[in-house]
Amino acid sequence: MDTTDTSTQTLTANNGNKRPVLITIMIALVLIGALWVWKSIEIKNLKEKAATENQALKKAADEKIMQVHNDHLKLLAKPFVWALRTEMLQGNLNQVNLYMSDLVKERNIQRIVIANTKGTIVASTNKKDEGQPFSTVGKAVATATDETSVESEGHVLTMTSPIMGFNNRLGTLLIRYAVPATALN
Repeated sequence: MDTTDTSTQTLTANNGNKRPVLITIMIALVLIGALWVWKSIEIKNLKEKAATENQALKKAADEKIMQVHNDHLKLLAKPFVWALRTEMLQGNLNQVNLYMSDLVKERNIQRIVIANTKGTIVASTNKKDEGQPFSTVGKAVATATDETSVESEGHVLTMTSPIMGFNNRLGTLLIRYAVPATALN
Protein backbone atom coordinates (compact mmCIF):
# COMPACT_ATOMS: atom_id res chain seq x y z
CA MET A 1 0.00 0.00 0.00
CA ASP A 2 1.24 3.35 -0.93
CA THR A 3 0.11 5.90 1.62
CA THR A 4 2.60 8.61 0.74
CA ASP A 5 1.15 8.98 -2.68
CA THR A 6 -2.32 9.57 -1.34
CA SER A 7 -1.24 12.14 1.22
CA THR A 8 0.77 14.02 -1.41
CA GLN A 9 -2.21 13.99 -3.73
CA THR A 10 -4.44 15.31 -0.95
CA LEU A 11 -1.99 18.13 -0.15
CA THR A 12 -1.73 19.08 -3.78
CA ALA A 13 -5.51 18.96 -4.14
CA ASN A 14 -5.94 21.14 -1.05
CA ASN A 15 -3.42 23.68 -2.38
CA GLY A 16 -5.20 23.65 -5.71
CA ASN A 17 -8.60 24.27 -4.02
CA LYS A 18 -7.27 27.10 -1.85
CA ARG A 19 -6.04 29.23 -4.73
CA PRO A 20 -9.49 29.91 -6.31
CA VAL A 21 -10.94 30.62 -2.88
CA LEU A 22 -8.16 33.12 -2.15
CA ILE A 23 -8.64 34.77 -5.54
CA THR A 24 -12.40 35.00 -4.92
CA ILE A 25 -11.82 36.56 -1.49
CA MET A 26 -9.33 39.06 -2.96
CA ILE A 27 -11.75 40.03 -5.73
CA ALA A 28 -14.56 40.41 -3.18
CA LEU A 29 -12.36 42.65 -0.98
CA VAL A 30 -11.36 44.80 -3.97
CA LEU A 31 -15.03 45.12 -5.01
CA ILE A 32 -16.09 46.04 -1.47
CA GLY A 33 -13.28 48.62 -1.27
CA ALA A 34 -14.23 50.10 -4.63
CA LEU A 35 -17.89 50.20 -3.61
CA TRP A 36 -16.96 51.94 -0.35
CA VAL A 37 -14.84 54.56 -2.17
CA TRP A 38 -17.58 55.15 -4.77
CA LYS A 39 -20.27 55.62 -2.09
CA SER A 40 -18.00 57.89 -0.04
CA ILE A 41 -17.47 60.13 -3.05
CA GLU A 42 -21.20 60.09 -3.82
CA ILE A 43 -22.09 61.03 -0.21
CA LYS A 44 -19.51 63.85 -0.24
CA ASN A 45 -21.00 65.23 -3.48
CA LEU A 46 -24.53 65.02 -2.04
CA LYS A 47 -23.45 66.85 1.11
CA GLU A 48 -21.83 69.62 -0.94
CA LYS A 49 -24.93 69.93 -3.13
CA ALA A 50 -27.19 70.05 -0.05
CA ALA A 51 -25.00 72.73 1.55
CA THR A 52 -25.12 74.82 -1.64
CA GLU A 53 -28.89 74.48 -1.88
CA ASN A 54 -29.23 75.34 1.83
CA GLN A 55 -27.18 78.52 1.35
CA ALA A 56 -29.30 79.50 -1.66
CA LEU A 57 -32.50 78.95 0.34
CA LYS A 58 -31.17 80.98 3.27
CA LYS A 59 -30.22 83.82 0.95
CA ALA A 60 -33.63 83.78 -0.76
CA ALA A 61 -35.43 83.69 2.59
CA ASP A 62 -33.29 86.55 3.94
CA GLU A 63 -34.05 88.64 0.85
CA LYS A 64 -37.77 87.91 1.23
CA ILE A 65 -37.68 88.88 4.92
CA MET A 66 -35.96 92.16 4.03
CA GLN A 67 -38.56 92.82 1.33
CA VAL A 68 -41.44 92.19 3.76
CA HIS A 69 -39.93 94.59 6.32
CA ASN A 70 -39.39 97.09 3.52
CA ASP A 71 -43.05 96.87 2.50
CA HIS A 72 -44.27 97.13 6.10
CA LEU A 73 -42.12 100.18 6.71
CA LYS A 74 -43.64 101.88 3.65
CA LEU A 75 -47.08 100.92 4.91
CA LEU A 76 -46.31 102.41 8.34
CA ALA A 77 -45.21 105.65 6.71
CA LYS A 78 -48.61 106.51 5.21
CA PRO A 79 -50.72 106.92 8.37
CA PHE A 80 -47.76 108.31 10.31
CA VAL A 81 -47.22 111.00 7.65
CA TRP A 82 -50.95 111.78 7.71
CA ALA A 83 -50.84 112.31 11.48
CA LEU A 84 -47.69 114.42 11.20
CA ARG A 85 -49.19 116.49 8.39
CA THR A 86 -52.28 117.28 10.46
CA GLU A 87 -50.18 118.48 13.39
CA MET A 88 -47.66 120.35 11.23
CA LEU A 89 -50.44 122.23 9.41
CA GLN A 90 -51.66 123.39 12.83
CA GLY A 91 -48.09 124.29 13.85
CA ASN A 92 -48.20 121.83 16.73
CA LEU A 93 -44.60 120.50 16.91
CA ASN A 94 -45.11 119.31 20.50
CA GLN A 95 -47.65 116.75 19.31
CA VAL A 96 -45.30 115.76 16.47
CA ASN A 97 -42.57 115.11 19.05
CA LEU A 98 -45.01 113.00 21.12
CA TYR A 99 -45.87 110.89 18.07
CA MET A 100 -42.20 110.38 17.33
CA SER A 101 -41.37 109.54 20.96
CA ASP A 102 -44.10 106.93 21.07
CA LEU A 103 -43.08 105.34 17.77
CA VAL A 104 -39.36 105.20 18.56
CA LYS A 105 -40.19 103.12 21.66
CA GLU A 106 -41.27 100.31 19.37
CA ARG A 107 -38.78 97.52 19.03
CA ASN A 108 -36.14 97.91 16.29
CA ILE A 109 -36.99 101.53 15.42
CA GLN A 110 -33.73 103.37 15.94
CA ARG A 111 -34.35 106.96 14.90
CA ILE A 112 -37.06 109.25 13.57
CA VAL A 113 -36.24 112.62 12.00
CA ILE A 114 -38.34 115.35 10.39
CA ALA A 115 -36.72 117.99 8.19
CA ASN A 116 -38.36 121.14 6.87
CA THR A 117 -38.43 122.16 3.21
CA LYS A 118 -35.03 123.87 3.57
CA GLY A 119 -33.42 120.58 4.61
CA THR A 120 -32.96 121.48 8.27
CA ILE A 121 -33.97 118.98 10.95
CA VAL A 122 -36.83 120.48 12.99
CA ALA A 123 -37.75 117.44 15.07
CA SER A 124 -35.83 114.30 15.97
CA THR A 125 -35.87 111.53 18.54
CA ASN A 126 -32.19 112.40 19.04
CA LYS A 127 -32.34 116.06 20.11
CA LYS A 128 -28.70 116.59 19.06
CA ASP A 129 -29.88 116.32 15.43
CA GLU A 130 -32.24 119.30 15.63
CA GLY A 131 -30.95 122.32 13.71
CA GLN A 132 -28.51 120.15 11.73
CA PRO A 133 -28.80 119.65 7.96
CA PHE A 134 -30.79 116.59 6.88
CA SER A 135 -27.69 115.28 5.08
CA THR A 136 -26.14 114.42 8.48
CA VAL A 137 -28.66 111.59 8.98
CA GLY A 138 -29.93 110.81 5.47
CA LYS A 139 -29.39 111.51 1.82
CA ALA A 140 -30.06 115.13 0.91
CA VAL A 141 -31.81 114.05 -2.30
CA ALA A 142 -34.64 112.62 -0.15
CA THR A 143 -35.74 116.17 0.72
CA ALA A 144 -36.61 116.80 -2.93
CA THR A 145 -38.37 113.55 -3.94
CA ASP A 146 -42.11 113.13 -3.76
CA GLU A 147 -42.09 109.37 -3.22
CA THR A 148 -41.55 107.15 -0.22
CA SER A 149 -38.32 105.20 -0.56
CA VAL A 150 -36.53 102.60 1.53
CA GLU A 151 -32.80 101.96 1.36
CA SER A 152 -31.00 99.04 2.91
CA GLU A 153 -27.62 99.23 4.64
CA GLY A 154 -26.97 95.70 5.82
CA HIS A 155 -29.83 94.84 8.15
CA VAL A 156 -30.83 98.48 8.73
CA LEU A 157 -33.59 100.01 6.61
CA THR A 158 -33.81 103.78 6.17
CA MET A 159 -37.22 104.99 4.98
CA THR A 160 -37.75 108.54 3.75
CA SER A 161 -41.14 109.96 2.88
CA PRO A 162 -42.35 113.42 1.97
CA ILE A 163 -44.81 115.15 4.27
CA MET A 164 -47.15 116.93 1.88
CA GLY A 165 -49.59 119.68 2.76
CA PHE A 166 -52.63 120.50 0.68
CA ASN A 167 -50.67 122.21 -2.07
CA ASN A 168 -47.06 122.27 -0.89
CA ARG A 169 -44.41 120.19 0.79
CA LEU A 170 -44.15 120.55 4.58
CA GLY A 171 -41.04 118.45 5.12
CA THR A 172 -39.42 115.03 4.98
CA LEU A 173 -39.75 112.09 7.37
CA LEU A 174 -36.89 109.66 7.99
CA ILE A 175 -37.32 106.44 9.97
CA ARG A 176 -34.36 104.15 10.60
CA TYR A 177 -35.36 100.55 11.37
CA ALA A 178 -33.11 97.62 12.34
CA VAL A 179 -34.40 94.36 10.88
CA PRO A 180 -34.34 91.75 13.68
CA ALA A 181 -31.97 88.84 13.34
CA THR A 182 -33.53 85.58 12.21
CA ALA A 183 -32.61 81.96 12.83
CA LEU A 184 -31.25 81.92 9.27
CA ASN A 185 -28.37 84.26 10.08
